Amino acid sequence: MKFLHFFVCMVLLVSMLSCSEDAKQGTRIPPLPGIDAQKRIETSIGFLSRAIKRRPSIAQNYGKRAECYLLIQQYNEALTDINKALDINPNNGLFLLTRARVLRQFKRYDQALADAQKAEVLNQDTPELYTLLGDLAQQKGRYPQAKLYLAKALQIAPYNGDAYFYNGTLTARQGDTASAIVLMQRALELKPRFLEPYAALTAIHTQLHEYPQAMAYNSAGLRYFPEESSLHYTRGVMYQTKRRLDSALICYEKAILFDSTNYLANFQAGVIYLKWNSLERAVQNLGKAARFNPQFPQINLLLGTAFDKLGNVDKALEQYTLATQLNPRDYKAQASLARAQRRKYYIEIYGYLPPAEAAAVAEETTEAPVETKTLDTARVRINVLQPRLQIRTKTDSGRTFKIKQ
Repeated sequence: MKFLHFFVCMVLLVSMLSCSEDAKQGTRIPPLPGIDAQKRIETSIGFLSRAIKRRPSIAQNYGKRAECYLLIQQYNEALTDINKALDINPNNGLFLLTRARVLRQFKRYDQALADAQKAEVLNQDTPELYTLLGDLAQQKGRYPQAKLYLAKALQIAPYNGDAYFYNGTLTARQGDTASAIVLMQRALELKPRFLEPYAALTAIHTQLHEYPQAMAYNSAGLRYFPEESSLHYTRGVMYQTKRRLDSALICYEKAILFDSTNYLANFQAGVIYLKWNSLERAVQNLGKAARFNPQFPQINLLLGTAFDKLGNVDKALEQYTLATQLNPRDYKAQASLARAQRRKYYIEIYGYLPPAEAAAVAEETTEAPVETKTLDTARVRINVLQPRLQIRTKTDSGRTFKIKQ
């Protein structure tokens, strides 16, 4: 009995010393109860940063900090740290797996696939690795190989929600939408806090014009991820499809609030403002969209139209010229450019626009294609009044009769 008591005490002492040593080296991060996930990750990054400052030659600290950055979507910092870890220890399978995950976020699929395959050679035999390999293989169009990787991931971990989701995307790429929906639903059953299935199921049902189902998945995703810009944008697209422009605009503004670089939300918000002749707001949103994605179709033409309606001919000419340079076959942009050049010529020569041209400008300014249906409720019903026809005839049907309107 004394020997057993002595043995237990020794085990506890060794455990305490090892934990203390790990904490000093920065290789172990103590749990922080009562703090949300974001704060916990930021605190962990602080611990690791201090450990790296004390001992910059420990590769594990860079690797762990890279994983933390990956969790909070700071991908540039994650890539910098994981590269430093691999410089110190180039044959670490876990580091290669982490870098593959980071490179996937940058859509550098070839390099990510190469790193993941090296990790597989180094016996990094985990369901996460095979799920990643399955996703990367299907991104490269290697569907049979992707299917084998995902089957292996499910063989190791039968309740892996990620593997079910990427099986669903693989099935959808091969044209079996019904099976893809079932697999993605299974992924959500196993992993409710999983953003990608909500976005994918919303997109699939939207393409199938099954808007109630799409809205249900979008709402469920927003309950878990209320600050996810892409979900708000998708919701706005559904409202815009149903001509509920005011609700669509609210969703686009929320998407921009949570991610100011969301050029799709900026573009759609700018289009709605242009329809409503809110030209300053249209220029603001369309300008942001053009700044984040200068090659986006129609963006320069719409910006030029907004400037044209504001009377800023020089800015309009600049945007129309860019539109024709990006797409020489854009005949609408060419026609708009010719009209703007004619207006500028009149102003430079005569100092004012001739009456006919001024009337054309005014007509263009007021004829923005405003949607006629802007009421955002099904409770309001508009009945078009028809003229009432009343026919008065005598007993003799051969006599003439009058129609009074």
